[in-house]
Amino acid sequence: MSSEQVWTTALNLSGFEVVAATVEQAERTMRLTVVPKAPVAVCPHCGGVCDEVHQTRDLDGVRDLPLADRVVELRVRVAQFWCSPCGRGFTPPVPELVEGAHATERFLSRAAELIRHGDVTRAAQFLRVPEKTLERWYYAWVERQRDTTPAAQITRIGIDELSLQKSTGRSSR
Repeated sequence: MSSEQVWTTALNLSGFEVVAATVEQAERTMRLTVVPKAPVAVCPHCGGVCDEVHQTRDLDGVRDLPLADRVVELRVRVAQFWCSPCGRGFTPPVPELVEGAHATERFLSRAAELIRHGDVTRAAQFLRVPEKTLERWYYAWVERQRDTTPAAQITRIGIDELSLQKSTGRSSR
């Protein structure tokens, strides 16, 4: 098993594989370059399957859950696809990454759990993230969770007691 396969297994980030790994002993940091496993994407404009990569870009400094005592920073290689049938380029969404934050969704989920059981200061110290950065990420994460939580489904409708008494002719006096 190659070292990249070992890091892919250890990272356990669905949909991605590790193609390069660097361990910084002095900083206690692990930097991993990850690429999507799927070489194709669905065009959001026409619904066709595209495999023609127009260009790639790297998202640097994306924080993920620590491995042992090491901070994990990801370099995520994101592909922009070109759809020949509709003549448009697009970048497919990466659900594992948080839009507007340099962190993975599971990192922020764990940070939120730590904050609920303690406070932002302690969570920031434990995760080795600046406190103000974690605070900003946390409040944005909470708002996003609120927006994605479906409304409770109505299972029964209550009947107003006064309306029921009026229809039966009974009085509460």
